[in-house]
This record gives sequence, structure tokens and C-alpha cells, in this order.
Amino acid sequence: MTFIGRVDDLEQLNDCYKARRAQLVFVYGRRRVGKTATLVRFSQDKETIFFAAQNATKEEQLASFSRLMFEAGAPGKDYLSQYPSWERALSELVKLPEPADGSRRLVVFDEFPYLVKSDPSLPSVLQNLWDHTLRDANLMIVICGSAMSFMEKELLAEKSPLYGRATGVLRINPMPYWDAVRFLPDYSAEDKALAYAILGGIPRYLEEFDPDMSVAENVKRHILRRIAPLYSEVEFLLHEELRETAKYNSVIRAIALGATSLNEIATHTMMPGATVSSYLGNLMELGIVEREFPVTAKLKELAKGTRGLYQLSDNFFRFWYAFVFPYRSELERGDVDGVYERHIEPVLHDFAGKPFEGICREWLWRESIAGRLPFRARAVGRWWDRKDEIDVMAVDATGSKSIVGECKFRNTAMDGGVLNLLRARAARTGIEPQLSVLFSLGGFDRGLSDMAAAEPSSLRLVGIDDLFREVNTR
Repeated sequence: MTFIGRVDDLEQLNDCYKARRAQLVFVYGRRRVGKTATLVRFSQDKETIFFAAQNATKEEQLASFSRLMFEAGAPGKDYLSQYPSWERALSELVKLPEPADGSRRLVVFDEFPYLVKSDPSLPSVLQNLWDHTLRDANLMIVICGSAMSFMEKELLAEKSPLYGRATGVLRINPMPYWDAVRFLPDYSAEDKALAYAILGGIPRYLEEFDPDMSVAENVKRHILRRIAPLYSEVEFLLHEELRETAKYNSVIRAIALGATSLNEIATHTMMPGATVSSYLGNLMELGIVEREFPVTAKLKELAKGTRGLYQLSDNFFRFWYAFVFPYRSELERGDVDGVYERHIEPVLHDFAGKPFEGICREWLWRESIAGRLPFRARAVGRWWDRKDEIDVMAVDATGSKSIVGECKFRNTAMDGGVLNLLRARAARTGIEPQLSVLFSLGGFDRGLSDMAAAEPSSLRLVGIDDLFREVNTR
């Protein structure tokens, strides 16, 4: 399968590889996000020991790693069947033969938390060897893991033996929409937006869709059928990462149904607020839930968190809890067509409205980075108060300049009334917008088009094709 995207991630890893001194790089991210595929791609043209750890005993792990070391020419192969300890195994890294081309040897430990689970002393062993020998070797060591809270709290935190040793820390995030939809190159722009609204930027999910099938066919075949991996993906992932999955289901379901404040979620789930807060924290660490603040919020507001709203940051989780979880009885009996035709097809465009707003915000970020906006954005997000909401808003570093936008994922042309409403809402923010941007699936009426032609510096119209115009040229 063709490797897609991750240009910036690969560039940063290669910069580390080319650095003069030894490298100890930590790579992490949620499950299915594409860490292993990215590291495999990165290691393609390099002398590499790529150790994919399993959930196994210390002895089994050492046996597997020993085989890789011996195949790479480690001197222990002449008198050992396997290394007796991780200290002995890792100390032999400096004795490996130098690559023939004089380059640096790359050592990748994929799913490193499994190794620590089988031998909790491993971080201390690695820290001691790094301090005394490995940091002076011609090596790049990559520590990779999916257990995000473990990577952040146990390996990178101040209490960890490896604290301060990292020469690089790279979090692999879900793909931006313009890379994600390259998995479906022949889809129309509208169908690309729908597919992204359903699957998000997780490569493992995107790979499940057949690019030769329609959105409807893919949903029915690859999500709604009991045999499909995506049908049970959410439950598998929660069981892998969390205990008390029934309670987490309740929390996620509440958010999917529109409960966004802590009080609303606690009321919906009938759980104490402190308990819900703890569950939400774990879900945020997994990249499933995010806490959103108005883009104009000051540091004091962020610290208090009084205006923060909880959202599902993962599009596929949002789709699954909206359309699979509630209709499991019908789907278990094979009524795939009925569930799609009755419950999904009539509201799919409405469902895609929120992810479409996310696409528009990502587009605005890209325009800012490319220097195609009146200023460089410090933040891009939503704005709201008790009465109004703005779908897309960017602010500069001073907080005195803004760009505001409205998004409509409907097959009807947008008219001037939308612009008037947007500008009225913008006035409530207290920041005079330098540019208004309208995003529309159904295009724009003649009045708006004429207005944009007359006011190019203050009004910009972005149709669905404009959002995807650069996708296949990146």
C-alpha cells in the first residue's frame, strides 16, 4: 500500500537522524494513528534494528530482541543463545558493526510500554547506559508507544529515570483532512468531506474503506456489518486502554448526544461530577475527547476552565456512538440496509456539519501558515458566548485582529443573510474582523458572489472544491 502523508513528521525524524550527537527520541500517539507505519517508512533506507515488542514475558522479549541483535552482527552471537538481561543486551548496541556507508545505526523499540510491563527496571537500565556509553555512540534510539498516559507520565515526566534524556519528543497526531482524503482519491469533494466526517484522520480506519465503493456502500460493508473490523473497533480500543468500559461508554455517549459541560455530562450519566471529571481526563489522554475553549479565552479563563466544553475529537467515535451503538440490536440481526436507510442516510449531512467546521478550521490554519491571510494566526477555533456562536475564528498574537467564518454543509446556495448574521455575531466578540470567510457545500448566490468580487480584501468565499483543491498536489 502506498504510504500517505506524514511529511513533517518524517522530516523531523530525519533531522534527528542527521544530527551530530547520539539521539534518544520518543515517539507516541493513540492507537491506530500510524506510528509504526511512519517509523517503518523512516527506517526504510537505514541500517535498522526494528523491535516490535509484544505483550509477553521478559524472557520471551529478550529472546526476540537477541535474535535481531545477533542477525545484525552483535558479538554475543558467538557465545550466547540469548542475552540474560536487558542491561547486557542494550550494552551490546555500541558493539554492533558500523553501517557500511558510514551512516548512523537506527534502533527502534516499538510499543516500549510492553517491555516495561514485563521488566519495570528497564527505564533505569536504559538511563544508566545512556548516561555512560550510549550517548557517545553513533546511534539513534527511538522509543515508541501507544499508551499515551504511560509515555507522558512514566517515561517523560520528572519522576522518570529517563527524564531529561530525550533529544526529541514527537507526538504523532491524526492526519489533517487533506492527507486523510488521499486514501480516497477518486471521491468527489463532497464525498471526501463525508468520508472524513465519518472516519477522521486515523489511517487504520481510512484503510478499511474501499476507494472504488461509494460512501454508503463503504459504511454498510465496513462499519455496519458484524464481521467488519470497524464494527467492534471502538469496544476493542476501550477494552485495551480502560477499565469500567460501561461507564466510559455512558460518558462518551452523553457527549455524542450533545452534553458538553461537566454538569450536563454528570446529569446524563447519573454519576458524580468528580467521577465524570476523572473519566474525561483519561479520555482526553487517549485523544478521544478534547476540551474546547473560545478562541479568544485568556490564560486566566483557561486555568479556571469555567467556559470549557467537552467534545469528541475523534470523528469515528462520534459516528459510532451516533449510528452503531444505538442500533446494535438491528445490526446484530443483519438489518444493515435498514439501519443505513432509516437512521443514517437522512441525517448524514447534518451529522457531517460539525466535522465540516473542523475541516474549515484546518483550512484556515493552512492558509495562515502559507501566508495567504491578512495576518499570521496565533489561534484558530470557535467562539461563543451565552447567545451566539461563530464556527471559525482566527486571532493574531495581540488579540486585536480577527478573521471570522461561517460554515454550511448543505446543498443549497449560501445567501447574504448568512454574512449579515456572521458580522453581527463578530461585533459581539469586541474584535473588528479584518476578513469574513464563508464556507459552503452548495455554493453561493449571485449577490454574495458579486459582493466578494467587489470586496476581495474583506470577504472570501470558499466552496467545497476550494477546500480540496491542493489535496492531490501535496
